[in-house]
Amino acid sequence: MARESLSYTRELAKNAHEGMLSFLLQRLTGLGLVAYLILHIFSLSSALGGEQKFRDSLSMYNSPLFHVLEWALLAAVVFHMFNGLRIVAVDWFGATRYQRMLFWVAIAASAVVVLGSIPFFFMWR
Repeated sequence: MARESLSYTRELAKNAHEGMLSFLLQRLTGLGLVAYLILHIFSLSSALGGEQKFRDSLSMYNSPLFHVLEWALLAAVVFHMFNGLRIVAVDWFGATRYQRMLFWVAIAASAVVVLGSIPFFFMWR
């Protein structure tokens, strides 16, 4: 496994282009979403211990650190979604020649949504 990750690092260094960056970011955001899902299931399982234990578990998440992490989760979901749509467009609709442009469109659309969400995550808390 470590050998494979080393080859990804070497490959990214040799071929630092939009396709490789897209590949890497898609994998990283996917792993982050799986980690979030596990944490989410663990948090919800505290409800089995009773109402007070569940409230204590949820109160831990009401901190500035977790608000930033929620925002990072949104960024991961939004990029993963837009990049996934780019992959579908390239694979299903033959948009291979527009692959680089679509990657930057996915980055720009993600940035617009994530930056536009700042007031909802940080201004009213």
